[in-house]
Amino acid sequence: MFLLLAFGTVMLGFGCYMCAQPIRFSNGIIWFSERKWFHLFEIVSRFILGVLFILFSDKTAYPFFVNSLGGLLCFVSLFLVAIGSNRHKRFALLVAKIGKNFRYFGLIAISCGAIIGFLGLMSK
Repeated sequence: MFLLLAFGTVMLGFGCYMCAQPIRFSNGIIWFSERKWFHLFEIVSRFILGVLFILFSDKTAYPFFVNSLGGLLCFVSLFLVAIGSNRHKRFALLVAKIGKNFRYFGLIAISCGAIIGFLGLMSK
């Protein structure tokens, strides 16, 4: 499934960026959270991607995993609606303070991105 491959590749790319430039990544979170459309973009993008994963999960090699990933993305989207824009922005700014420790999270993102991309390649 092309969507899984693209999602995994983007996650892999963000992970590499987090490892190589953790401070710039942190500053990017701050910059992004200051945009007026930040909260709406986060909600809509996660919800659409989650629904697409759920709808097309049966076309993948691991439908339960993809369906669960889609459900998680939809849940996060609804959670962001529930907490509101101000709390979401405060959370993003709090996360941005991680700084150099983004390298460790980058390694996790690289691993997860590679696995998800591989699942996309394994699709029916």
